[in-house]
Amino acid sequence: MTDEITLEELAGRMGGDSSAPHYIAGVLREAIYRGILPEGQPLHQAQLALRLGVSPIPLREALRLLETEGLVAFQGYRGAVVTTLSVEEARELYEMISALETNLLRIAFPRITRRIADDAGKILDMMDGEEDCIRWRDLNQMFHNMLFEPADRPITLDTLARLRQKTDRNIRIHLESMKEESQRQHREILAAVAEGDSNGAAAALADHLAYTSNDLQSCMRRGQGERKKK
Repeated sequence: MTDEITLEELAGRMGGDSSAPHYIAGVLREAIYRGILPEGQPLHQAQLALRLGVSPIPLREALRLLETEGLVAFQGYRGAVVTTLSVEEARELYEMISALETNLLRIAFPRITRRIADDAGKILDMMDGEEDCIRWRDLNQMFHNMLFEPADRPITLDTLARLRQKTDRNIRIHLESMKEESQRQHREILAAVAEGDSNGAAAALADHLAYTSNDLQSCMRRGQGERKKK
């Protein structure tokens, strides 16, 4: 499933300096997340530069940035390609995400104020009505990070963001199946936080991440099965 927009349309609606590698990387990253640039697809640099209206040098720098995120790989004569994510890799990534997030929540818990909890609730309200998978993903990350930032662990948060970039590339394929249950679980986590129940909040978070991981793996397996039938 891909969003019904082209790479050119995506670039046109994203503001920024089109000559900057970070801007170009942002366009390509979202194109990968939306399935506009599918897994395994070669990224012909001359064609991409022409389609985006950018110069080859910042485009190559942008691809190198995405390489550090694990979204792009350079494969000799094949040039750059969109990397693939296996079911096994998705499971392992979520195991690491769960370990980091539950630890962050435990450290942050004594510093989570009523104001933070209220603001987190407002983000959940916004997520309820959000249909765009990328904007929902961004709000989801905001909700989680709002609970973790009081831990004051910037290195851990940066590592977590990199892990999530690899799993969130497939948000489009399983958001519909997990959104309602995921939101119920988010509110369960927040309720435990509001009640001052650190163990309950950590347990609810661990259950939520296990559910999300299992749902993603199921959708990935289903997608692989459908592709084999074609």
